[in-house]
Amino acid sequence: MISCLRVLLVALLLALLADGALAMPRLERDRCVFRPPRGDKLECYTLVVAENRASPKGQEVRLKVAVLKAKRPLAADPVIYLAGGPGDSPLVASTAGADPLAEGDWWNDTTVIRRRRDVIILSQRGAGGSTPNLDCFEARTSEPARARRRAVTEPQEREILLRCRADFDKRKIDLAMYSTPALADDVADLAKAMQLSKVNLYGISYGTRWALETMRRHPGIVRSAVLDGVYPPQINGEQNEPEIVRTVFEQLYAECASDKLCRERNPDLAANVRAVLAQADRTPLQMTLALEDGPQVVKLDGAKLLLVLLHMMRQGEAALVPEAVTALKRGDRRLVKQFAEDLEEDDGGLLETNAQQFGGLFNTIECRETWAGVDQGARERAIQAGGVYSLSAQLSKLAAFCPVWRVPVATAAERQPVTASVPTLLMSGGYDWLTPANWGRDAAKNLPESRHVLFRAQGHGVSSQDECAARLRDEFIDAPDPRWPLPCRADAPPDFAGAVERVKALPAREGDRKE
Repeated sequence: MISCLRVLLVALLLALLADGALAMPRLERDRCVFRPPRGDKLECYTLVVAENRASPKGQEVRLKVAVLKAKRPLAADPVIYLAGGPGDSPLVASTAGADPLAEGDWWNDTTVIRRRRDVIILSQRGAGGSTPNLDCFEARTSEPARARRRAVTEPQEREILLRCRADFDKRKIDLAMYSTPALADDVADLAKAMQLSKVNLYGISYGTRWALETMRRHPGIVRSAVLDGVYPPQINGEQNEPEIVRTVFEQLYAECASDKLCRERNPDLAANVRAVLAQADRTPLQMTLALEDGPQVVKLDGAKLLLVLLHMMRQGEAALVPEAVTALKRGDRRLVKQFAEDLEEDDGGLLETNAQQFGGLFNTIECRETWAGVDQGARERAIQAGGVYSLSAQLSKLAAFCPVWRVPVATAAERQPVTASVPTLLMSGGYDWLTPANWGRDAAKNLPESRHVLFRAQGHGVSSQDECAARLRDEFIDAPDPRWPLPCRADAPPDFAGAVERVKALPAREGDRKE
């Protein structure tokens, strides 16, 4: 009898241990595949969470986590980086065989922060670095993959998405659980699994919405937040893109007109911008791009040329846009070609036969949280009234994707402003058309312990474009006081003189070279 009781007790103990080992959330130590620089240390984990927290014994989601260790761990509250997109994958290389931490320059960018605290990079559920991964087409990480993607036609694209969505149903993946609130709860689960009572949040672009939702749902764990390129939940990014694009161009026209050098070199800038875009829409510009996978011929119609000019603004290069447009009027395509190559290498979209979006997490969140709330009539009227400034908005495929994707609509409560009493630094670029500065101001109005700083000449993601922005980020995380005086200048105008010198340094055009 005693022997039987012992067996039962041992069995019960083993069952309890097994149940505890499989409990979620939990953190599993991984072998690091990344290569830290000499003298730096790195820890790698997988965070295991429930797909549906209302069914904790159901399907699980596995998220890659990297911890860039502090030089001297003096602070117990690490910084958690929240990526953009939605669907960005900072722990997945964009080129096969590369180290994503080196690609993203993470070690250098976080040097100051890591003097005292760890920096944690958390994968987004449903994106690269997550299991399951909701992507519907192989990533553009190799020459064959890029070639296959470029060849996809619009009918094929729709068929790929239909098959992908049906496969999720077959695998019992619940797309309703791949939302911003679910991602916010992943942050809280990470803090719980790592036994962290407080964390600092650092988000860029969509990562700011992810951070804001974390602040709304779990304010008690957030010591401070830095939001760079602010995308608050009360804003619908698809509603008025033509007006946003027009506004950044009109700002550029005004700044150029007020600068003697820019005004003299680029007379009639507004008329020339409209003219080159309209001309490209009639007769696309054909040029050969020098890309990593070899030379590729591209035809830039009006929409794609507009994307190149907007990419220049996004990268903090607004001062070069007047030079690029004026040169294009003279038949000089060097600047446009340079930034077209940069855009195609970074994001693609110029060589594909149609605008594509195979990121399953992007489609899920944007269809659920953005497209469902768009006033379609008002959007169409804005496009019709926008002229050439509406060309980029016309590329949106959400109208075609979302009926195929079949996700529930976000609740009205999710679209309300976040009002958490968390010390928050919000930063915007004056030429950021993806997350314009007025979105940052709007978010700051509702955050009682916040400060919004505008970097006049910069674009999207100012902390990587402006030394002052990076300094503000680092100092705010160290001492999060929104009332402290700015230690550096954020209102410097576009450097039109520097742009002229860079144009002079460009390699000569083929036809201009002397024999």
